[in-house]
Amino acid sequence: MPRSISRRSMLTGLAVATAATVIGPVGSRAEAAETGDAATGGTATGGAALPLVPLRVPKLDQGAWQQPDSKIQWMRDNKVSMFIHWGVYSAAAQGEWNMFYSKTAPTSYRAQWAGSFASQSQSYDPAAWAQLAKDLGAAEVVLTTRHHEGFALWPSGHPNAWTTGSAPFPAGTDFVKGYVNAVRAAGLRVGLYYSPIDWRYPGYYDVSGSKPPSPALTSDCVLPNSVYPWNYEGSDPAGFDYHENARIMKNEVYQSVKELVTDYGAIDDIWWDGGWLAQQGTDASGSFFWEPGQYRDGGNGWQVDAAYGDTETGTGRPLGLTGVLRRHQPNAVSNSRSGWVGDYDLDEGSGVPSGPIRYGRLVQKTFSVGGSWGYSGNSAMPFSQALGLFVNSFVRDMSVLVNVGPDATGTVPSTQAAVIRQLGGFMNANREAVYNTRGGPWNPADGQYGFTFADRTVYAHLLAGYNGGSSFTTPSLGDANVTSVYDVVSKSALSFGAASGNAVTITGIDRTRYPDDTIVAIVLDRPVVPTDIARGCPATADGSETSHGNVPANAFDGDTSSRWCAADGNTGHWLQTDLGSVRPVTGARIAWELPGHAYQFRIDGSADGSTWSTLADLTGNSSAVQVQTATFTARTRYVRVTVTGGVNANTWASIRSLEVYDRAFLDPSL
Repeated sequence: MPRSISRRSMLTGLAVATAATVIGPVGSRAEAAETGDAATGGTATGGAALPLVPLRVPKLDQGAWQQPDSKIQWMRDNKVSMFIHWGVYSAAAQGEWNMFYSKTAPTSYRAQWAGSFASQSQSYDPAAWAQLAKDLGAAEVVLTTRHHEGFALWPSGHPNAWTTGSAPFPAGTDFVKGYVNAVRAAGLRVGLYYSPIDWRYPGYYDVSGSKPPSPALTSDCVLPNSVYPWNYEGSDPAGFDYHENARIMKNEVYQSVKELVTDYGAIDDIWWDGGWLAQQGTDASGSFFWEPGQYRDGGNGWQVDAAYGDTETGTGRPLGLTGVLRRHQPNAVSNSRSGWVGDYDLDEGSGVPSGPIRYGRLVQKTFSVGGSWGYSGNSAMPFSQALGLFVNSFVRDMSVLVNVGPDATGTVPSTQAAVIRQLGGFMNANREAVYNTRGGPWNPADGQYGFTFADRTVYAHLLAGYNGGSSFTTPSLGDANVTSVYDVVSKSALSFGAASGNAVTITGIDRTRYPDDTIVAIVLDRPVVPTDIARGCPATADGSETSHGNVPANAFDGDTSSRWCAADGNTGHWLQTDLGSVRPVTGARIAWELPGHAYQFRIDGSADGSTWSTLADLTGNSSAVQVQTATFTARTRYVRVTVTGGVNANTWASIRSLEVYDRAFLDPSL
């Protein structure tokens, strides 16, 4: 892992604008306030507005699109994965950064530790790793196939690689193969960590070949009284060809990645670590060198030899790292540490997540239960600390990747294994409040409480710092009514009573079983968050870009990676849906194709499909956020969006998602 003090989470989300509040002439506020059940065609618009779950819209970066929601949903639903840091550094027992911190030259490091690891590692038991992950309640395991020390846990074919195919490892040693087979046999998903950084290459510290390096290396990257990389082993550091050495390193990276995504069957997750160069800057700032997007540039100064790179079928274009991954593992996800935007972001380290929900982007909290990521003895953080990291992630709609560091034999330290199993006990006892839930719908109160929810049940998580004793009062439940309340672990019913603002106060809560997170289930008479009533409804438009499959139904399929697009770049194009009958509506949410464009538009309604009235007029809209909401009160059967401006030859009328609601709602991103 990179040093946690130099990393930070990238918590990006979609800005959402409230567009308008309009009383549509197809109905009146009085008519819309009729009592009834929205799920059965009536209305329930009274009470406080409830927050929607902000949309995640895939982004395009360096020629590659992020995976759609459908391909990251397993990470959201299953919540927990187990990380394993294991390599030659495990024999040194000083953590995974030992080679760097000790400034041990590459050949000396190999001579000192490879033999010890080669002999001890033959007894590794990947089935035991998989079982520990199951004890945790994890859905996935991620193994460090190669860390920054440059040792590959499989017999890579690059001539400069240091691998299990090299002496002193017995012939046929392939730890990745054994791991993949064991994890699959256990019914778990397979994740492969890979670090492009390699401390065996002086060129990593000076890819441009400047003499001396420019910009100058940080003091921890050189030996005393030198301006050249600490890992250079020759007698003439000023005369060394760092540029070519960096190019060879890049060749090895591309060969390694190609092997990992082609030789081991289906891979679910590629966990990159370290796109930044010379341990300076960001992962993204090093992307010019690694070329982590869809394609490589033929004019790049560090060309990958044809023998080690990969090309796109049909066009023959040279593929970048994400291009290689997508070609061979189209369903796999990857993080942002390669310098490409990634399918999910990271929040690394032992710091407890705080602040609001991380909506609009999947964020993975990753931390180690040991004192380091790689093996450094039999130590582990307390269970209460680890549980706090779990729960404070879940209530913020984050997933978790928790690390163990086995010794050279592959044995997980007993103290770490014990904490992992304690976490698994919590996950099993409280599984309904964690798995297949979303964080929210309300933001947590730091150190006090937070929420998860699924369908008609909201789960209140009372944390160690909650000072309300055995009672808890919910936020306003909007237009919903409580049907029952119970303790999640014991399933025992709890007493509750009405509080102001359509909240409820729950009493008699037993906080002794899991004092760091006591969870109470609150069952409502309708879904916790407003439901899109236009999902799957019939859709029409005045025209469509059918040659690319951008048809009207795409805007109502719940998939923000698909879209409807007009047939040309003119104004006046419209998209509409039929709700099936005249019914109350409270507003709409639109996800446009592109961010950064101020689309002007109008939302109209009709009871019969022929006489139309304006529900929301945004023909003067100047907001360029990608997702926008418009609130209004009306009774209508048909809802139509007409794009009146903000389009041109390069930006056509195009909508990824058009949602319609029949309950009061608000956007928590505002």
